[in-house]
Amino acid sequence: MTRTALQIAKDAAVKLGIDQPSVLFTSTDRTEVELRRALIEACDKITEAHDWQSLLTSANQSGDGVKTEYPLPDDYLRMPKSAQIWSTKWEAPLQRIDPEDWLNFDIREYELVYGCWTIYGDNVVHKPALAADEDARFWYISRNVVSNGTNRKEVFTADDDTFRLDDRCLELMLVAQWRKFKSLDYAEEMMDAEIALARAIERDKGARMLVQSSRRNMRAQTAYPWKITP
Repeated sequence: MTRTALQIAKDAAVKLGIDQPSVLFTSTDRTEVELRRALIEACDKITEAHDWQSLLTSANQSGDGVKTEYPLPDDYLRMPKSAQIWSTKWEAPLQRIDPEDWLNFDIREYELVYGCWTIYGDNVVHKPALAADEDARFWYISRNVVSNGTNRKEVFTADDDTFRLDDRCLELMLVAQWRKFKSLDYAEEMMDAEIALARAIERDKGARMLVQSSRRNMRAQTAYPWKITP
């Protein structure tokens, strides 16, 4: 059973040797304030540690032949390290370029046939514009790591909020973070939290593909045969 923020704080309080809170987010007592601050910090550390599949979300950008800029999703945190933007027109990933190369294309007024993209100003920007019948699709990591019923949000704000990731990692990280705030030795507690986090990351990755040769070309793509029509 998934524990609430208040229950995680209570369980952490036992390990910390402090009184268990009866409420967390409506209290103004120093202990509860410190616990919820440590909870939020712990949540951030876990979220940033890995591209969690629970937070993996797809986005779709539909072209009209004119529009080149598309705002990032409201809950966008980052793209996974291996993320690409796939075009339904080309049935392949579009080319990602950095902002400097983007300026180079602008200055030289290159006429690009095959699409490319970059991110700036909180927008995904395409060159050339996506065609009217073209969709661009990609994966991103959502920042909404907290749930309250059907509502998802970025941070804990209520006692009955729940963590979408591993709540045991959250409890252990909360303990280490609270001791850090209090200027107490937290090396052992942080080690426990990091071991639990590493194991959670391994579980999240799923089964791994066996590769016989270390020289495998990771950029190679699968070739799909097409019917040849005379």
